[in-house]
Amino acid sequence: MNDPARLRPLSSLEPLRAAEIQLIATDVDGTLTRAGALDPAVVQIIADLGRAGLTVWPVSGRPAGEVLGLVRYLPGVERGIAENGLLEIVADQAPRWLGAPTDRARLRAVGDALNADHRAKLELAGDAFCRIGDVAYEREGREVEELLRLRRAAEAHGVHLIWSSVHVHIAERRPDKGEGLERLAAERGFSPDRICTVGDAPNDGGLFVAGRFGVSVGTVDVKDTAAEFSALPEFVSEAREAEAFLELARTLLRTRG
Repeated sequence: MNDPARLRPLSSLEPLRAAEIQLIATDVDGTLTRAGALDPAVVQIIADLGRAGLTVWPVSGRPAGEVLGLVRYLPGVERGIAENGLLEIVADQAPRWLGAPTDRARLRAVGDALNADHRAKLELAGDAFCRIGDVAYEREGREVEELLRLRRAAEAHGVHLIWSSVHVHIAERRPDKGEGLERLAAERGFSPDRICTVGDAPNDGGLFVAGRFGVSVGTVDVKDTAAEFSALPEFVSEAREAEAFLELARTLLRTRG
């Protein structure tokens, strides 16, 4: 059972542990953004992290096409992971599968069935045209009770439904950002205990599995939605959205003088 009382404040992260981090794997929406927009202070601090020798990878539920834009334009960011762990994104290279390719037609058919048989009123995400493996719908303010109802209906079709702060995803199995991150980090020579993960929503649960990575951090939103997560982070920030990432980044930068 997820117990939010066990979350440690980010301020209690030991300096020696913070100093060992080499890679920050971060969610985007609700973590790097403020009110739905990429925060300018975040862009600046990502540049600062790079100059201090830290690598930053966005690990997002957003589609391959949107993560490509982040990789191309965020300062010092050379690669990212898109569609909840499915794809590696590097500028000027074709996206590479990190997970098993999906049957998008089947997943779309399940979405259609939820609309027809369960009054789901799901509308494809506006960025669906640049998705390769993931099928996502606009969350449009749906509360947890409704999302859990739809999850049960999706599971009856043999698939999984999960959500972020902005989207509802239908997947072959529970999406696992951490699984894709583990594979890519091993290929690039990063030890798991030198990785810090950060996120805010249930689709970030794979980044928070105990013992998987060196440090895991959630925004303060995690406290109120703990029951929705497959796993909880070790630490939680004092702030929401971009300010939470800034809090983490400043903590790591302090250990580097």
